[in-house]
Amino acid sequence: MSKNQERVVMITGGNGGIGFATVQKLVGKGYRVILASRNQETSKKAIERIRNTNSDAKIETIPLDLASFESIRACASAFQAKGYPLHLLINNAGQMFDSKEGRFTTDGFEMTFGVNHLGHFLLTNLLIDNLKASAPARVITVSSSLHNPELKQGPPPDFDYDNLKAEKYFDAQVFYKNSKLANMWFAYELNRLLAGTGVTSNAVCPGFVPAAIGARRKSPFERFFYSQFLARMPFARSLDEASDSYIVAATKPKFASVGGKFIVDGEEKKSSEESYNEEKAQILWEKSLGWCGLGAE
Repeated sequence: MSKNQERVVMITGGNGGIGFATVQKLVGKGYRVILASRNQETSKKAIERIRNTNSDAKIETIPLDLASFESIRACASAFQAKGYPLHLLINNAGQMFDSKEGRFTTDGFEMTFGVNHLGHFLLTNLLIDNLKASAPARVITVSSSLHNPELKQGPPPDFDYDNLKAEKYFDAQVFYKNSKLANMWFAYELNRLLAGTGVTSNAVCPGFVPAAIGARRKSPFERFFYSQFLARMPFARSLDEASDSYIVAATKPKFASVGGKFIVDGEEKKSSEESYNEEKAQILWEKSLGWCGLGAE
């Protein structure tokens, strides 16, 4: 099979958790998978695990640090140098910090917003022409239902442009929810801008996945609490269930030409009222272009 005939997907953060479960399924469907991730050793081990059960797996890794614009540009260039088409981009990687003080990206942005929104914003824009040339193609951005204040799970989002770098205060939950609201605005605005190109953009919520959260905890007690206790709660989702939502959005015919949707548990759901505000989505898009050094279009 030639490069132009292959179905190719790039996924950020695909070397563990929900991303890895998704990669296993995509490889099983015959996709060539590009793991774009910061930890190359973890990615190499993930590839070994997959090849141990699927010797025909087409999978490779490219370094990507979403907290560095330089690294993101290098990742896009490295992918383009391979000459592959790009049928599917899954913006999966995400960060939430438990610290009481903000952390910052290489380029000076608060880390949660910088990685979850700006990093994926820049990567997607750098790969837009590849996606268009490979159409029909899809962009899947992982958001969260927590962007919706109606859930009343902790403090609501507080999207303040004068506090995106924690100039006023930092609250890990609020900043995470802000980044997930930004993901919604991004996914919807991207779909509007891609109208008529054969490329669609949707947002996905994997649900509450204790196994994925617990694996990132340093405390043995917390790992046990998430993997053995919370994983048994009726509202919890397994890695298999969560990755199925990704697969539905990424490969199922019902979303082949449908964009601008929020997909939860494999079904289209209504997102927050704020997420549908086109004016706010456009403002964030224009500001993000400037922050990422892409200039006004």
